[in-house]
Amino acid sequence: MAAFCHRCGTSQHANATTQRSYAVQSSEGVNQFALISTIMPHTNRETADNYRWAMIVSAVLIVGATALGLLPIAIAAAAFLIPITYLVYIYDVNLWEDAPAPVVIGLFLVTGILAALVSLVFFQWAFDTEFASFAARGGIDGLSFKALLLFSVLLPLIAEVVKNLPAVFLARLPQFDDMIDGLTFGVAAGTAYAAFETIVLYQAVFTSDQLRTEQGLATWIVVVVNLMVVKSLIYGTATGIAVAAFSGKGEGYDGFTAYYAKNFALAAGVNVLYWVGVRLLSYLPFGQGLGLIWGFVILAVLIIRIRVMMQAALLEAAVEAAAKSDVSSRETFVETFCPECENMLLAGSHFCIVCGTSVRSTSRQTRKVMTTQALPADGSPPYGAPAPDADTGSGPAGGVA
Repeated sequence: MAAFCHRCGTSQHANATTQRSYAVQSSEGVNQFALISTIMPHTNRETADNYRWAMIVSAVLIVGATALGLLPIAIAAAAFLIPITYLVYIYDVNLWEDAPAPVVIGLFLVTGILAALVSLVFFQWAFDTEFASFAARGGIDGLSFKALLLFSVLLPLIAEVVKNLPAVFLARLPQFDDMIDGLTFGVAAGTAYAAFETIVLYQAVFTSDQLRTEQGLATWIVVVVNLMVVKSLIYGTATGIAVAAFSGKGEGYDGFTAYYAKNFALAAGVNVLYWVGVRLLSYLPFGQGLGLIWGFVILAVLIIRIRVMMQAALLEAAVEAAAKSDVSSRETFVETFCPECENMLLAGSHFCIVCGTSVRSTSRQTRKVMTTQALPADGSPPYGAPAPDADTGSGPAGGVA
């Protein structure tokens, strides 16, 4: 007997409650703080563990380089750890066969160039005096209120606009109109912005004649961890929320709706909250460590927000598609296997009937097509498959978009 409906994902157990497992990865709860399955929704448990361990080992090496005083290496590696991992993930899962990873690499570079320009304007070209006041290590009495507004309020707001622009441009294209695509573009753009902003912000470290530093290494370790994990992921998850709201649920993108405006305001607001908190906490004893904890709290809120948002969108989109008579391009139309539990999926599925994992959240690569299945004698597509295109002669190529 099926445990979940293959069309809407509803549990078929008589004692099922309104709370169910996370549709992206059924072994987790919706309100669980699980980073990898949230920002990399196309991974299953095995591949998620691979990425998790790769990032942990890399982070330990970067912290080790910081402890040795190799700041140029440590800061550069910390800035690009999450973005490069994300690019590898996108290439690995092969999200879009007709528009592969180069699309996101282009997004990464365009966002990076814009981030560098905005950062240069704020840190060097227009507000260098205010930035010197803002970056000074003196007491709180020496902090300029104007500088606080410029770098903790105005800059994060402008940065969020810049991060959204290229990501929204891609999310409005027909082949990238799903909410998970919008989330992917937003995370990629946000982490790219964080990386290039960090390089501009700490360019004095890279231009210094000293390769090694021996002073204040304990403080530098906290700074590097903040740059490597907290800042990058706050930027990425915040923008991912906004762009996912632009994409909306189901087929086609929703656009600049009130829902997008609300989530964009949330993304911009948490960036402002993060930087104001980090700056003001820096004047307290153990201020760098308190700033790191503050960042983790904000990141946890964003992760839960994404998971609740994705859960609602996946379930609502599946119910909407199930109520229609036309075939969705997101459902299965050949015999495939669930990437989470490896049981066979029914034709026309939106969810696995065994574990309840959303088919919409899996990539082409992880959906294993049974090559032994034969087409009907008349050459017609399998049950639930869209008919071949009359102009191009193309038909189903083995999976869900």
